[in-house]
Amino acid sequence: MTDAWEWDPSLYSGSAEYYARGRVAYPPGLAAAFAAELQLDGSGRLLDVGCGPGSLTLLLAGSFEEAVGLDADGDMLAEAGRLAADAGIGNCRWVH
Repeated sequence: MTDAWEWDPSLYSGSAEYYARGRVAYPPGLAAAFAAELQLDGSGRLLDVGCGPGSLTLLLAGSFEEAVGLDADGDMLAEAGRLAADAGIGNCRWVH
């Protein structure tokens, strides 16, 4: 029997700044499609588990009162916060 897997905090070390730029972008109409299909009205709370640098969280944040991004990597969350500030998105909370 092997030991249980444990999170390695160095797994994405140094990649947060580049992750959002290097990842394939979500389609431009995705937020509108989600909003229409799920009848989102700007209320409620979004929880994005494993949010990384907040790519999806930030895209969908405008459809919710609050958007919460949860990730195990502190650098990814710091980058998500920076990207949110740069975009003027103020309804996000980042949880480590």
